Parts: sequence; structure tokens; C-alpha cells
Amino acid sequence: MFLTRLASLHRLDADTSLLVNALSGAVDLVDNELRAQLLDIALGGRPSLRERYRRLLKQRGYLFAGEGGERAALQRMYEAYERITASRPIEFVVCPTYTCNLACTYCYQSDEVHAIPEVMTDSQVTDFFAALEAISSERPDKSRQIVLFGGEPLLPATEAVVVEILNRAERAQLGVSIVTNGTHMERFASLLTSHRSILKRIQITLDGPEPIHDARRKRPDGRGSFADVVRAIELCLDAGIPVNVRVNLDAHNLDSLEDLVGFLQQRGWTGRDGFRCLLAPVTDHLGTSTYAPMLREDQLVEPVLDLLRRRPELQDVLEFHLFRVLHHLISVLQPYGQARSLPRFHYCEADRGDVYTFGPDGLIYICTESAGISEYAVGSYSPRYRLWPRRLRRWQNRSVLTLPECQECNIATFCGGGCAYAALRQSGGPMHGACGGAPEVLRAYVAMLRRRFQQGELTLSAADAAD
Repeated sequence: MFLTRLASLHRLDADTSLLVNALSGAVDLVDNELRAQLLDIALGGRPSLRERYRRLLKQRGYLFAGEGGERAALQRMYEAYERITASRPIEFVVCPTYTCNLACTYCYQSDEVHAIPEVMTDSQVTDFFAALEAISSERPDKSRQIVLFGGEPLLPATEAVVVEILNRAERAQLGVSIVTNGTHMERFASLLTSHRSILKRIQITLDGPEPIHDARRKRPDGRGSFADVVRAIELCLDAGIPVNVRVNLDAHNLDSLEDLVGFLQQRGWTGRDGFRCLLAPVTDHLGTSTYAPMLREDQLVEPVLDLLRRRPELQDVLEFHLFRVLHHLISVLQPYGQARSLPRFHYCEADRGDVYTFGPDGLIYICTESAGISEYAVGSYSPRYRLWPRRLRRWQNRSVLTLPECQECNIATFCGGGCAYAALRQSGGPMHGACGGAPEVLRAYVAMLRRRFQQGELTLSAADAAD
């Protein structure tokens, strides 16, 4: 018998443990007898399992005849994952400029990148679409989507470029998404409305009620952006353009989250078609930030989920998939009814080769966080298109099946190996694991479950197969 390396045991009380299978997604409660037998198997023993337990543990993907059986199961799951995710489009991310008109307190982009003054030229737009077609021709089975990003893509200085990109995208029937701070939406409203047939979604950040938001997302002169953001969301929804409101969470605005949700409901946005509210932890992938209010994902587990426990109706308002580890745990254990997520073999689209980022410097990048730092470019698109194979190979074939750090990790499919850009900056190359605190998130989540389990407040519906 071989116990999958992707199984982990977590005490809930003196008599009961939580058994989690990161391979199959199974979650079960086990007593001390079965716990001891599982630990014995993990150490190479052959305990006498009851036939019912043996059958259930095999059915739920815990036990295999040998290590080869586990590898085959993992490969089958990976192939199924690849088939399911094959329909995701290639994202062609366009940064019309790296500059931004806000000075957000937690911005991950460096002042050096924001200070690059260039704006894409007409000829660069032409070259971008030529590069898009060249890359697409290599993968004709994939759909395509353009994402306007930055810096800030919707500025007076970028208007002509944005007009040209949207016009060309509409002629080619390419979907477009936009990530914007929303401060110049009035200027762009009529343009976006005229192209709403190709606009898939606009993401706008709203970090809290007005005083909180304005203290975080402000202009260089200190003026806030709250009123502009609220107006931007209204304009998009009124025009029938889907909106993602993103809330970046840290210690500064965590306590105002409930008030923010009340504001969203008061405005009537939460009941409108196309409206979503996404929670995201403020993240430092490089480990160099001096931003004091930052909270790790594991530090956000209990306060965020406590809010859902007290206000269960908010599960229909708030989404967690930008909490990359917590979202997976929620979906597996399902105490809040979130949609079940797949095991993570990749951290993000950059690992899959499904994203290319184009900047006003004429260079192509993989990860949007690396855009503007020329040493991390993987090619150029203007004045000449070419990909640089040696640099590009560094980013390819990255998954939990290929990263050395993931081979013995029992929760590798919870985090997908972590951020490739973080690995590049911290370890010298993308082909390293960068967990980003995934074990700590799991421990924090289990600690919360343990307290609630011991207090009789929690029933784990998925955990009854081996009790």
C-alpha cells in the first residue's frame, strides 16, 4: 500500500483529525485508530486496515498499490485539468503607458517604471497586432483576448492609442478587458459604450468607504479618487458593461470591509447584472516591500471568514479566487458554498504560456509584474517582432509536476508552485517554487476550523466518508 504524498492530517480535537487529499480533493474526518494506521502506511508499514476503510481510501484517492499508481493518477488529473483549461484564451496584455496618475500606498510597480514617460505610438499599435497574429498562428486552436493594463491605460495621453486598439479589436472581433483606476472614465465613457459589444469586463478598484479609499488610492497631490471611482462604476453598469470591483485588503482597510459591502448594496450594484466584487490580499511577491499594513494571506483567513460566518448572505457578494490558496480550501471544504476549484497545477496564466505583455518600450514580457524591466523581456514587437528563445524557455513548462520544490510537498496543488516572477526575483529563475506562505494559510485555516469544530459550530459535510 502507498499513501499519496498529497495527503495531510490535521488535529481537530483529541479524538478526531481532518484528512485532506490535495490530489483528489477529498476531505474526511478520521479517528485516532485510522490516523495511526495512515501514519504507519506513510512510513512504509502494512497495518491491517478494515476492508471498508481500505475500499473508501482507494476510492477517494488516498491509497495506491505503489508510487507508480500515484504518479499515474496525478498525470491523469493533470491531463484532465489541461483539457478543461484549454478553452481559456491567450491574453495579449497591452500597456499603452507605464505611467499612472495615482500614487497608491501599496503599489507594486516601482517608481522607476512609473517614471517611464513613453506612450505607445500608432506604429507600435500596428506592430502589436502583427505580433498578436504571429503568436496566434502558432496556436490556432486557442481563442484570443486583449487586456488593457498599465500603469494606467485610460489617461488623456493614451486616448488616441486606446481608440485605435478598440477600433482594430472590433474589426477583428477580439474581446477586450480593461484594468483601470477609473479616474478618467467620464472622458472615455462614450468610447467604451460604443465598443461595449467587445468589452468583456472592466476592473476598477474600490478599497473601502470614502475616507479609507481616499487615504490609499490618491493622487500625488493627496486628493482622493473615491468620487471618480463610484462614478466610473455607475457609468459602466449603466452602459451594460460588466464590472469587477476589486478590493485590495490589508490591515488598513480590513475592518471597513463590512461597511464597504453595505455601500455596494446601498448603491444597488450587488443586484445588477455583470457586477462582481473580488477580494484580494495586498501581495509582495518580491519580499522587499516596506508597506507596514500588509497582511499575509494566512493573517487574513480568520477575519475574512469570520465576516462570512456572521453575515452568510455576503457569500453571494464577495468572491475569493484572488486569494489563491484560501479560495481552493474554501471550495474543497465548502463551508460557505463557494464554487469548487480545480487543483492548481499552475499558479497563473504566465505558467501556461497563455499571456504576453506588450509595453511602450517595444518589448514583450510574460508576467505583467515584470513589464517595464527590460532584463526580464522575452522578445520585442516593435519595430520588429521576435521572441528570444533562451529567455522564453525560462518561463515554459512550469507546473507542480516540474518544480523540484513541489515534488515532495503535500499541498503543491493548493498553490500551483507559487508566483514565477517571485521565483525569478528571489531564486534567480522561474523554475523554482515560491509558495508564498501556502503552508501557513492551510495551518491558519485548520486552526479556525478546529476552534469552531470544538465549539460545535461547524459540520464538515465533505468529511463523513471515513468517520
